Amino acid sequence: MADWDYRPEEEQKEEKEKKYVTRKEFRICFAILLAALVFATFSINNSIRQSRNEISSDIYQVEQQISNTINNIPRNIEQGIADANNPFLENRMKIVGVDEKTKTATIHLTAAPKEYVDGMTMKFMVSCDGAEKMEVPASAGADRVYTAELTVPFCDVVSATVHLQKNGKESICQMENVYINENVLPVFNGRWSGSIGWMTGQDFVTFDGEILVDVNTPQWLMLKDKGTSFKLKNQRLEVYVDGKLHKTYPAIARFADEYNCEYRTDLTGENKIKLEEFKKIEFVFKAEDSNGVKYSYLAEKGTWTNKDGYDSDEYWAMTDTDKLIIE
Repeated sequence: MADWDYRPEEEQKEEKEKKYVTRKEFRICFAILLAALVFATFSINNSIRQSRNEISSDIYQVEQQISNTINNIPRNIEQGIADANNPFLENRMKIVGVDEKTKTATIHLTAAPKEYVDGMTMKFMVSCDGAEKMEVPASAGADRVYTAELTVPFCDVVSATVHLQKNGKESICQMENVYINENVLPVFNGRWSGSIGWMTGQDFVTFDGEILVDVNTPQWLMLKDKGTSFKLKNQRLEVYVDGKLHKTYPAIARFADEYNCEYRTDLTGENKIKLEEFKKIEFVFKAEDSNGVKYSYLAEKGTWTNKDGYDSDEYWAMTDTDKLIIE
């Protein structure tokens, strides 16, 4: 016999609605939980992948360190043997003075022997730019360190060897080079900025623009007095065509500070330059400093032809002193 529900219809309806709402809420919660699980799984996979990459990177670095260590073993052995056979604790050469007026630099040389014995002597053999070596006797101080000084003309590189005479035997050691010009001379960097125009049928090309020359304070003065004593005057740009002076233009200073200055020469408007075919043009910046040293710097040069256009050689090397002439 079937059981009859004698409750009012409203109560039965409310109970059915409650069951339906509860089932719906369950589905929503399940969906949220499933989404959270998927997100957590994705995050864990990313963490595992990142950890794997970090471990691979660490392994690679360790392998590189081991490889470098192994590769350096022969070099370290050679260096160890050389150090053991080196009779000097140290030897060095440095610039201690500069005379811009005479264009000379004073070099101080030092050598300390590992062992001192009575009667030992020492000397330095010094050369400028590969020229004939000069013998410079060294004298020992109270600390038994041998020193010497000499004055050399401005040059690119000073090389030297130290010679030790002890117990009838001579030991020779090469010293580290000293670079004069790049330390005591200002650094020039010149460039052309503008257009070079030519039209079909013309036998000349027109320069319309400017020459810019950057001048940096010598490193020697930057260390000595922060470069405050270095100033240029009478700066100008001389234009040469086929080796002959064509015209002189003013070079105006701008963007100046205690370390560098840019000089600009205007070659626009009335200052435009016409260069005929097969002619060679040179832009030379000239100036002098407060000590009377005169500088002549080739900023740019070139030759123009109808066939090949303008052939330009630009000098950008910061220490290319063979493009710089001092008087």
